[in-house]
Amino acid sequence: MLYVVIKVILGVVAHLLFRVTTRGASNVPAEGPVVLCANHIAWWDPILVAFALKRPVHFMAKKELFRYPVLSYLFRKAHAFPVNRGKPDIGAVKTALTVLNEGHVLGIFPEGTRQKDREHLGEMHAGAALFALKTGAPVVPAAIRGTYRIGKPVVLVFGERFTLEPSTGRTSTDMQEGARAIEGAISRLWDSIREETQVTAREVGSC
Repeated sequence: MLYVVIKVILGVVAHLLFRVTTRGASNVPAEGPVVLCANHIAWWDPILVAFALKRPVHFMAKKELFRYPVLSYLFRKAHAFPVNRGKPDIGAVKTALTVLNEGHVLGIFPEGTRQKDREHLGEMHAGAALFALKTGAPVVPAAIRGTYRIGKPVVLVFGERFTLEPSTGRTSTDMQEGARAIEGAISRLWDSIREETQVTAREVGSC
C-alpha cells in the first residue's frame, strides 16, 4: 500500500514539474519475471518508471541511500534494495535473483550511477545480463531523456522485450554479449527520442 502512495504522490509531482511523455509501457508483460533496464540521468528516473507501470518495480539502489533508518524504511517499502557498487555484492545478487524467481519486475540502471553528461550514455555493466541469463527472464529496455528543468520535456520510452540466450557456454563471455545487446537496445531508444527533448540555448538560460 505504501508503495502505491509513494509512487502516486511523487509521480504526480514529477508530471506537474516537467512535461513528461511516456510511451511503450505495454511492452512490460503483465505478469512474470522481467529485467527492466534503463539509462540513468536523475533521481527522478525510478519515479517516472514506477509511475508508468501498473506492476511494482523492485529497484536495485546504491547502499548509501539506506544509511538513515527513515529513508531505509521508505526505500524498502518502495521495493528497493541496496547494492554495494564498490565491490561484488553477493547479497544483492541473491536478492535480485529472488525477485525474478518470484515473478517480479527487477529494475536496474546498468550504467551504475547517474550520468552528469546527459548528451551521452555511460558505460553499461553486465549485471543485468547475468540476471536475465540465470533466470531466463525477458529484458525490457527503456530510455529516459530530458533536462529535468521545470516545464521542460522529459521522455520515457519502453522498448520491445527480448530474451538473452547463452551462446558460448562461458558465463563471462555470454554476460558481455548480453550486456552489449542491452546497451544497444537502450542506445537505439535513446537516439530515437533525441529531437523530442532538445532544449535551445535561450531555454536553458531562462531555467
